[in-house]
Amino acid sequence: IPNNLCLIGVIGVLDVIRDEAQHAINTAHRAGIQVVMVTGDRKETAVAVAKQISLLPKEVELRELEKQNMVITSETLNMMSDIEVRKIIPSLRVIASALPTDKSRMVTLSQAEGLVVGMTGDGVNDAAALKKADVGFAMGSGTEVAKEASDIVILDDNIDSIMSSVLYGRTIFKSIRKFIVFQSTVNLSSSLIVFLGPFLGFDFPLTLIQLLWVNLVMDTLAALAYGGEAVLKRYMNEKPIRRTEAIISPDMWSAILINGLFIALACITFLINDSVLNLFVRDGEPDTEVFLTAFFSFFIFLTNFNSFNVRTTSVNIFDNLLNNSGFILVILVIFTTQITFTYIGGSLLRTVPLYAYEWLYIIGASIIVIPFDMLRKLYVSPFLPTHIIDTSSDFSGAYDEEENTLKKE
Repeated sequence: IPNNLCLIGVIGVLDVIRDEAQHAINTAHRAGIQVVMVTGDRKETAVAVAKQISLLPKEVELRELEKQNMVITSETLNMMSDIEVRKIIPSLRVIASALPTDKSRMVTLSQAEGLVVGMTGDGVNDAAALKKADVGFAMGSGTEVAKEASDIVILDDNIDSIMSSVLYGRTIFKSIRKFIVFQSTVNLSSSLIVFLGPFLGFDFPLTLIQLLWVNLVMDTLAALAYGGEAVLKRYMNEKPIRRTEAIISPDMWSAILINGLFIALACITFLINDSVLNLFVRDGEPDTEVFLTAFFSFFIFLTNFNSFNVRTTSVNIFDNLLNNSGFILVILVIFTTQITFTYIGGSLLRTVPLYAYEWLYIIGASIIVIPFDMLRKLYVSPFLPTHIIDTSSDFSGAYDEEENTLKKE
């Protein structure tokens, strides 16, 4: 210090880590999400921050982290070939002294490995990487260029918000799968009934107008019912779904085929069994109009009791049921409307009024689909593979180092 100056103090500037950052990183790890910090800070600074948020193990020295390819610098990264970088991607956690081009390169190489890539950024230089990533997250405080290039804008600049978006995304994906299972099951069973009906002596077991109501139930109303499924934190304990995985899983196929065939078989048994016909009498004689009205109601109740099976993979059909009030409301609307149709439908819907005890027969017979599916979940689902790889949409293409692009095989 020059003789004519006096040292009063030293000021240190510290970027305080958000309290929720470590929780968000732990959530990401639990959800099977690999988090990589790409920062312009020096290696030592980046490692110190990464250890604070549990991105790196605190007890491991920097030299060992580098040896395990968990920490590298932009200079080291640019000295490596694309093939070498792809090999270290699974272990990579921190890229220090990074350049904007490093982000774009890492996105491309990660996608070449078949990974689904999310990238965050706030500056103009980040726009290319945000655009190239499968999901681009721009910071709310970032530039307009970054926001335009991204898919999602994080208004509070918080990584915990990204984890929330992942949770909601997984919930929506599960709701879509539930809708597919319900709709496909109804489609399969109704197609079999309409196709086999003439062979069983019933030209139209379900009329065209009745099928329109069935279509409304399995499309619009089912979408409303499953669209409000609860966001459950346990979804973040599951591993991510590979981009090559088919939307319909083996368990979904078993639910569609087994329950669809069971519903069709139950309906066919209802149609051809004389003892069932004798339950619906008027003036001491079996009445065909009453019988076909009962069959129509039986099919609607049977398929919609199955909707309770579809909404959860658990044997407990009431699992988080109260958290989706919309589902309960839709089911009540369907059942109420179906009962009303039998009284006011007349020749248009080919329905006639039913007695109270006849409704008990219908409801009692249709509810058997619930214990049947419980047996499927107990004795079939545990022995099925967890997923199916869709080879027709395989993304793992060849990588061209010179052009820095993916070539779809």
